[in-house]
Amino acid sequence: MNRELQPLLDEWAREAGVPGASVGILHDGEESLLTTGVSSVDTGQAVEPGTLFMIGSTSKTFTAAAVLALVEDGVLDLDEPVAKYLPELRLADPVARDTITTRHLLTHSAGFLGDVDIASGWGSDALAAAAARFDELPQVFGVGEVFSYSNSGFLLAGRVAEVVSGLGYEDLVRERLLEPLDMTDSWFLPWDVLTRPHAVGHVLRDGKSEVAHDIGLTRSLNPGGGLWSTAADQLRWARFLLTGQAKDAPPLSDATRALWRTPQRAAACPIEQIALGWMVTRHGDAEIVRHGGNVSNLQLSDFITVPAENFAVTVLTNGVGGGVLGPKVVDWCLENLAGLPALEAKPVVPTDPAEYAGSFPTGDLGFEFTVRDGGLWARMVATDGTIETPPAFEVAFVAEDVVARAADTRRPLARFLRDEHGEVSAVEFGLRTAQRERSRLTA
Repeated sequence: MNRELQPLLDEWAREAGVPGASVGILHDGEESLLTTGVSSVDTGQAVEPGTLFMIGSTSKTFTAAAVLALVEDGVLDLDEPVAKYLPELRLADPVARDTITTRHLLTHSAGFLGDVDIASGWGSDALAAAAARFDELPQVFGVGEVFSYSNSGFLLAGRVAEVVSGLGYEDLVRERLLEPLDMTDSWFLPWDVLTRPHAVGHVLRDGKSEVAHDIGLTRSLNPGGGLWSTAADQLRWARFLLTGQAKDAPPLSDATRALWRTPQRAAACPIEQIALGWMVTRHGDAEIVRHGGNVSNLQLSDFITVPAENFAVTVLTNGVGGGVLGPKVVDWCLENLAGLPALEAKPVVPTDPAEYAGSFPTGDLGFEFTVRDGGLWARMVATDGTIETPPAFEVAFVAEDVVARAADTRRPLARFLRDEHGEVSAVEFGLRTAQRERSRLTA
């Protein structure tokens, strides 16, 4: 396996402009680890199996598991209002304040603004201080009505877990999950990471990777994206998800572990369903339980499991090109190791792009669609200026109101939604459901 994949990994990383990457594969009960490139273009230090990367939003699956451990303890109910555990909670919408449950938080359906980083320092009170400002977040959708990816929802779930357990969020995850699973190379706090081999994030400027002197998020977002880990530790997480394997007593019972990955509701394009923290989709006829992360376009990762095959692959990268490299590695592994069929390109459906052009903001992020030379182009924009905005790319319609990258029509990328008048009113893109601004953009 390594002999076949290693040269491809090296080549694909160079093509994608990824400075360094680490890959872990679980196949037929055996683990394989591969690395390529450097942890920093400034130091030239090679990526090693023990190099820490930020796993980004796969951290949400740890938050969900910690919450479920507290459910097993009998001290937390997923369907009780969050305000029962946080009586001081203030939200912009008083009805939502009395209605939102922890299940809503874990399934991205609480309805308040989801893409916002509430900076509250690096002290042990960071989550409490951020949660105290939730009345600043507009209630965009009714509670439970819409799936829209929510980092702020997981921040609040982490705060609930702190209060209920009496432990700081990071201590809770370490005691209840990381230690029982022997995940000794996974850390949340920069002062724990800095003394160990770690990758730094990179930005792409004028076609060259440069070190970003920023980690891309603050402590209050640890429940949504703050864990640093290695490919080997991520495979321990995969083994636990798939089989319940642990060093000591498993952190969750088999029944709760099954609930953890059981779909709870429909998700947003390009994912079909959401479980409790996990995303559930399909590759051909096979069910895929997955996550992945993007920390401000500085470090990107993929985490994919195929439960029926007891198979897993994780890809950790330290540059925005990881969004290209990760899926290439995953596809190769699914097709050549797990034996799943190759995805076929979908035929392009001729469509007038003009009615889809416009701006679709969602908190600190936004999506812009513009018409160029008769085609529709898409771009994710950081509206607060903290994230390097990737270049726009052309999309093609592969079904009614559904687009994929024009360069790769195998996977739907976004779905446009219409209002009662038949007008394009929102878009599902990057798992977000973003409402359209009134003005349209053309170029």
